[in-house]
Amino acid sequence: MGEGKHPKQENKSNMKFKTKISDITEHEYRELDVASYSLLKAIADEGPGVIADKVFKTGAALEFGQLVDILITRPEDKDEIFHTKAIEKPTASLLQLADSILMDALVNDEEFEDITYGQIELRIKELGLWSSMVDNAKLRAKYDNDLFYNYLKESIAAKGKIIVTPEILSAATKCANVLLYHDYTKEFFEETDDIEVIKQAKILYKFKGIQCKAMLDLIVIDHKNKIIKPFDIKTGAELPGDFQIPFYKYRYYLQVVAYLLAIQSIVEQSDEFRDYKIEPFRFMYVSKKLPDVPVIFEVPENLLNSFVDGWDDNRGFMDLLLDYGYYTSNSIYHTERRVVEKKGKFTITLK
Repeated sequence: MGEGKHPKQENKSNMKFKTKISDITEHEYRELDVASYSLLKAIADEGPGVIADKVFKTGAALEFGQLVDILITRPEDKDEIFHTKAIEKPTASLLQLADSILMDALVNDEEFEDITYGQIELRIKELGLWSSMVDNAKLRAKYDNDLFYNYLKESIAAKGKIIVTPEILSAATKCANVLLYHDYTKEFFEETDDIEVIKQAKILYKFKGIQCKAMLDLIVIDHKNKIIKPFDIKTGAELPGDFQIPFYKYRYYLQVVAYLLAIQSIVEQSDEFRDYKIEPFRFMYVSKKLPDVPVIFEVPENLLNSFVDGWDDNRGFMDLLLDYGYYTSNSIYHTERRVVEKKGKFTITLK
């Protein structure tokens, strides 16, 4: 075989962890009706009804964090998910006309180019706007301007997207750049021959017989030293040193367990990665109050058992996953598993 490498050696030197990641789109991932960190958190916060309703909380803070994630992990998709151009509204009667035209366009799935003068003038009559004006040229002058048309054009372009202002885009871009280029964090985004960097890694796995999914913002694999480094990216209003506040408030400890189990499933099922070590989970955090310097919070391994099993009155990953399995297998969404098991009888404990 000459001086070439042995085929097995060649294969191992070229192996990539990303070949073990699920090759599905984000839409396909989110449509999967299986257990996830966000679903278990919702069960803990809202009860089993969220499984059937499939309605999860959103808001400006979550959308900002999502925008930062996308700017870091897949900036090419930003304009498909977010509408970032300023939309200036007209006022008074012109706004009434514009919103009426806009509603029709959205209901009928029309583009801006489909709107005609005839449609606009018919709607003016139906709304009774400028009814005393008989001169058609003067009537057209009431709406025939850039403000009116730009409002319609940008509003139609924004349909189905998350609307963010240029100011929010600028703030999110700064947070993303801080993480990508600051000395504290930039090394984790730099890929080399020995270092593999995977962004938005989608992993499907089973735990205790229950199908689960996880999507990690960042996995860094050091193939030379056989080390796997998992990360999640967070933004928030708390000061950099106060990340523990949202960590517990939003139950990020459930996310830690879910994501580590996902990576562990790949390691255990892949001969080529079985001797790789998984480092403690880390969060990269940027505070919107002080966005110039990122911080990294490491989750100690000695806390993992508490996050799996729960502590005091904080329910752990395992208990909530069993909840999910109980609710879905029995199609019970109107009461809690623990209420059924205790037959509705609880005892007050000292706090």
